[in-house]
Amino acid sequence: MKKAVTGLALTAAAIGLLGAAGEAGAKPSSVQREGGPCYDHERGMDSADGKLYCSAVGMGNHWTTKKTHWPTITTSQLNTPCPKLGARARVYATDGVAICLQTPQGLRWRW
Repeated sequence: MKKAVTGLALTAAAIGLLGAAGEAGAKPSSVQREGGPCYDHERGMDSADGKLYCSAVGMGNHWTTKKTHWPTITTSQLNTPCPKLGARARVYATDGVAICLQTPQGLRWRW
């Protein structure tokens, strides 16, 4: 009986090791599309095509347009006029993104 238990324990250990061998270092990859979710390990990374990056703005991580050519505004500039519907800007000293939206007062930066 002792031999059978030992044999089962060794077999289970070997199966466990073999099952985990393919998973070492393999991390899931998210679908890289605007607004789509991305994983924690992708945060701050660029997409494969270089057009998006994984941002942690707001609730959870998501793929968003790269900010390299966006203007920067301060929080005091939120709700002030903006140039073009849908334009985006970095919000200084935050990881926030302001978007130019239509309001009753005209186009305004909104967070």
